[in-house]
Amino acid sequence: MLRGHCTACWTCLTLLASVSASGARESASNVTSPLPYAQPAQLPEVTVNADQEQPPAQEVTSIYGPDLSIMDTPRDVLPVSREELDTVMAQQVNDLVAFSPSVNPTQSTGNVVSEPVVRGLPATAFRNGMLVGFSSGGNWGPLLNFNADDSLDVVTGPVSIVFGPQEFAGGYVNEVTKQPFFDRFRGDAYYTLGMYDTNMWNIDIGGPIGKEKKLAYRFDYFGQEGYAPYNYYDGSYLNRECAYLALSWKPIEEVQVDWNGEIDQNSFLPYAGVTRPTQSLIDNGLYQSGPWIGYYTPPATATQPFGQFHPGRGTPPPGSGYAIAWGPQVPISGRANLFNTPLDFSRQFYAVSQAVATIRLNERLTFVNNTLFEYFQANAAQPVPDPTWVVMPYGVNLADRLEIRWEPEQKSSWFSQSVDGGLAFRFLSDEEYSGSWHSTSNQADMSKPITAADASLPVPYSLAISPAYNNPFLTDIPIPGYPGEYYNVDNFASTQCNFWEISPFLQDILHFGEKATLFLGTRLDAYFVDAQPPSGTPAVLIGPAYDATSTSALLPQVTASPTYRIFPWMSWYSTYYFGQTTAQSIFGAFAPEFTSTYYHQTQTLYETGLKFSLLRETLFLGLSAYAQSGFIPAFVLPGGTTPTVSADVQGVQLQGSYRPNRHFWANFGFNYMQGYENWTNTDGVGPTTFTPYPANVAAQYGLPVSQIVSLAPGIYPFIGFPKEYGNLMLTYKTDAGFGVSFWAIEQGGQFLSYDYAVRAPAWYTLNASVFYAAKHWEARVWFYNFTDNHYWIAGAPGFTPARTANLEYAALQMPFWVQAMIRVSF
Repeated sequence: MLRGHCTACWTCLTLLASVSASGARESASNVTSPLPYAQPAQLPEVTVNADQEQPPAQEVTSIYGPDLSIMDTPRDVLPVSREELDTVMAQQVNDLVAFSPSVNPTQSTGNVVSEPVVRGLPATAFRNGMLVGFSSGGNWGPLLNFNADDSLDVVTGPVSIVFGPQEFAGGYVNEVTKQPFFDRFRGDAYYTLGMYDTNMWNIDIGGPIGKEKKLAYRFDYFGQEGYAPYNYYDGSYLNRECAYLALSWKPIEEVQVDWNGEIDQNSFLPYAGVTRPTQSLIDNGLYQSGPWIGYYTPPATATQPFGQFHPGRGTPPPGSGYAIAWGPQVPISGRANLFNTPLDFSRQFYAVSQAVATIRLNERLTFVNNTLFEYFQANAAQPVPDPTWVVMPYGVNLADRLEIRWEPEQKSSWFSQSVDGGLAFRFLSDEEYSGSWHSTSNQADMSKPITAADASLPVPYSLAISPAYNNPFLTDIPIPGYPGEYYNVDNFASTQCNFWEISPFLQDILHFGEKATLFLGTRLDAYFVDAQPPSGTPAVLIGPAYDATSTSALLPQVTASPTYRIFPWMSWYSTYYFGQTTAQSIFGAFAPEFTSTYYHQTQTLYETGLKFSLLRETLFLGLSAYAQSGFIPAFVLPGGTTPTVSADVQGVQLQGSYRPNRHFWANFGFNYMQGYENWTNTDGVGPTTFTPYPANVAAQYGLPVSQIVSLAPGIYPFIGFPKEYGNLMLTYKTDAGFGVSFWAIEQGGQFLSYDYAVRAPAWYTLNASVFYAAKHWEARVWFYNFTDNHYWIAGAPGFTPARTANLEYAALQMPFWVQAMIRVSF
């Protein structure tokens, strides 16, 4: 099958017909094979046979702006084709772990996982080269709709100069959305059903408009009622409706305009996990039982080591915790879910419109303008037993990037260059409410049904200013227009924000002869921010300590990357990156309490590697070593400090693919990496943790849980973070239409919390699919985790603030399950 990777990516200079397996014998409209340094201008269309394979070493990517061969791109870049996405039936960002050893799955304990985790850090999402806004730390943003994509580029390291960074990121993912068909009308539709009430359906059609075939369209509708990785767990679900439309217009050869729009409605309840994790729970499925009997306030006398006990429901001040009448360890169902209550839910409405205009003035000069508009509403309510509310009543994001791509006339046979410069603009306006300072869960005994009685009570202002709490910002404030939901202020999250961003950038690719190249790039992000407390904030909480702010900041980025073709089949590269990014609120804006420090978060990358194109360009290998440093968010109480801390990630990676013929292909990789939090320069404060010991230790000594305490300063290895990652994917298909795919995923063990006492062991899953593709229909069955391997992961990985609650809950992963599909094409 034709490998479905769009060679123009975000510029959409060429058109890619997504060829389904059922239509693999039909010809499709595509582009010529790329040159080592492809021209930025639009290439003419040619007709290729869909059975011909494009060797992986010849693939191109535009993650640096103009098209470049993978061999000559100074980063680890993994193109994921439509065929590969269909191989695993990818529907969420965690599914990308099957393709790249840099990606690791995250449960994120009830958060909305909107971006994958790459090299232990969030991976910023882009749509045809433009930032998908309203996400922070990989959480809370709009769920990506892979059904609207022709392909993806998974890139490691900081975001490129042309695309522009938003936060400290371990990588980024660029969605290449589906493009219209210009040759003829074509389409397909599928329906799937499977275990745990998983039902999905899709229709994808498109073709030319008019006899001249200068205008074409593509329409895709995706619906979903349930999804096994959600539905397996008690109370969880995922329902979606996504409509996508694309139009392309080519009035003359030198001009092309591509537009796409999408409207998504998502209703779901994530799986949060099981409270009170212990090694007995991980190893033997035994849960530490015991009812919640009260809470503590600070000690009134020296004879009260855990504070003053209060029977019944209530919310303890930070550092005091809940009292449990501990019982025996008892078996618990693997489907148990902390959010198994009808009061918990998450909803999203997302609309996006994108237009890309490409004008080729001559062979050396091209203008590309990329405009993106987004509207987003979100509401995540988790009142029982983990009182957390995250609400965005509205969010508007408008971005535009004008690029000028220029190739100066070559005056020397040994020197040439490609210049990509321009100006990016962005305006964002949103309102965000976050209430989560006492979002702890160990008070809930999950050996019994969870009810509203398991929720701690809201804290009114009168209680927040009492001696026990002594912090007015711990007040739980009703969210206007959302009855029964609450928020806090001065927590670096709740805000009403408008900001402008203007970013000039320049990238110059210098070619010295046929072997040596130097990539140079620089960018300056200028921010102009107005942030204030959100609507409904009581006047008594607004004052010198917390008030509206206006801020401007200049954030530079520079990068340099030499590459050298040692042999035609072997290239070397090295990359240095230095830049500043910002800390962010829940949905990617800025809070009024941000000071200059939070607008100047420094990150660096040192990376070097070798790339090989072997066996007549059928085998691609990439070997790299990297060291990246920056800042990650830390948990912060309302009215608190230290919302970021420095972090370092280092590792080595091997990644490869093999496509000897049209019958067989393989992808594989291995990554070894380590991450560290550096708490040595934080004014005597170490990591915050909600429960500093496992539940069995608390039961043995009668200790309180969910205390919210700070540990000692020091250097702490990442928690919820395996060191070893491996993946393997194989597909074989016959001329008769029969085929089989197999993929394996492996990850090392991970510690749940900073005491490094509870460890989820290393795990693997073996997965497969069998299929038959005729001319106009296809049938496929997937077998996930077919060895029924039961394994756990931490509630949250090392970069996210939720890691502080990893001894509040752990997450058992999906056992064996089956999905079946029938697809028809026309």
